[in-house]
Amino acid sequence: MAINFLNTVDLNKNQLNNARIQNLAGDPTAVNSSVGQIYFNTADDTLKQYVSDDGTGNPGWVEVGATSGVESFTNTSGTYVAFGTDNAQAIGNVSVGTIDLTAVDGTSTSTDRFLTKNNKWATIPFGDITEVQGGTYINVTDQTGPIPIVNHDTTARTDTTSTQSPGYGVSFTSVDSVTTNTTGHVTSINVKTVTLPATENETYTLPVSAGAANSAKIDLTAGGTGSGIKSTVEFLGTTGRIAITENVGNNGNITIDFPDDVTIVDDLTVGGELTVSGTGQSSFGGQVTIPQTPVADTDAASKKFVLDQVAGLGSFQGGYDASTNPGSPVLTGASNIAFGQGDFYAVTTAGTITFSDSPTGDATLEVGDFIFANSDIAANSDPASTEFTLILADQNIAGSGATDGATPKGVAGFDSANFDVSATGWVQLNSQRNPYGAKQSLNNTSPSSRVEAGGVTTFTIDLADSSLFGTGALAENVKAEVTDGASPYQTVFAEVTRSGSASISIAFVGSVANDAYQVLLTYI
Repeated sequence: MAINFLNTVDLNKNQLNNARIQNLAGDPTAVNSSVGQIYFNTADDTLKQYVSDDGTGNPGWVEVGATSGVESFTNTSGTYVAFGTDNAQAIGNVSVGTIDLTAVDGTSTSTDRFLTKNNKWATIPFGDITEVQGGTYINVTDQTGPIPIVNHDTTARTDTTSTQSPGYGVSFTSVDSVTTNTTGHVTSINVKTVTLPATENETYTLPVSAGAANSAKIDLTAGGTGSGIKSTVEFLGTTGRIAITENVGNNGNITIDFPDDVTIVDDLTVGGELTVSGTGQSSFGGQVTIPQTPVADTDAASKKFVLDQVAGLGSFQGGYDASTNPGSPVLTGASNIAFGQGDFYAVTTAGTITFSDSPTGDATLEVGDFIFANSDIAANSDPASTEFTLILADQNIAGSGATDGATPKGVAGFDSANFDVSATGWVQLNSQRNPYGAKQSLNNTSPSSRVEAGGVTTFTIDLADSSLFGTGALAENVKAEVTDGASPYQTVFAEVTRSGSASISIAFVGSVANDAYQVLLTYI
């Protein structure tokens, strides 16, 4: 009986003793095969493996070693290379003897051929060089040998110098370009005639140049014989008020503008509208005066306008102790305190509040409840219950603590199968009890049954039995671990199968006695 594994089995470098490869009489079908799978073919008496290419370009089963190892070896001597031993399909440990060339000593002739580096057979022309002669700019020493030396002729060069101080309108020549050949010899030069201008022509420019930080300059610059800067005008900016930038050079420009952040030293009066388009936070050192009453929804509100709007609205007045009658502070009865509309108290101590006109008498208050005044209430006026609105929290948030005591309890429900809840609302997990787990001995007593057939013992368990998970249980939702029925209760691996209903089966190879094993069940 095989066990299906859905993941790799890692033996952690432990030995696999007495293992036996699966025996089959023929190759499994492609749908039941995967690359790397092996089995022992009992018909061919050999080990076979499933590979991605069985030699036809397709996956298939081949004998182990048929495509990856040498099964037989054949070698024979050739014309130029000889083996010490020729073999015809030898197997096992094959010896080929000494491998050597078949060439013998002799003298080469003009008909002999030699193997080139391009793997071609070629002939070498026979004959001797009798003399090496010189040519243009080349001389040869020992022309007839045995070792001729070839040299380039020495070339002499004579340099001359001359001076001249030409005046206006005088012409002179100069070398404009030189042409050489591939050997470096000069083949031609170009001589250019240069004529100086007849008279002076003085010009001036007004280029822009950079000054110090936040400044720029205009330089009066001569371009003739009296070249140089003759005069400079400098434009100076003011930090936080005037910014100077420039594009330097002839025909440049100077820009005078406000800096990104402008500082006004004294008052600023704007005749029209002032628009601030930035999204940052603006600030004012002094007070900002605005119209008393805003017009549009986006207008700023004045202090008076805001106070007029919130006048008369209530606010939180503090905590209320409802444990005594009439409570603290006194909110009801003939000695009540004054209230403003919307004023409210939060109950800090549980108890009751009494209204003289209430047909049901006292109202029960818990910690966290709120008491709101629906209108202004005068002191000592014995207000009616309709003048108040009680907000009863009732669903307190459960608190946490190490013990029951004063730990706040919340309104919640708990499954009694999993939790113990005391009369004061203290909740604890059921100790040492798992309603979703069960232990069942494998025997022939309900809810377990035993069948032995074909060399296999199968135990079937009814999970819907009341002693296990009851009506509606599904085997597909139950985890199972099989252990020995006695100490040390080692986990064993049997074949576990689940039906589409409430039955789960545990099968063993061979005859297994009742109660030899047990199964731990967990319903998820």
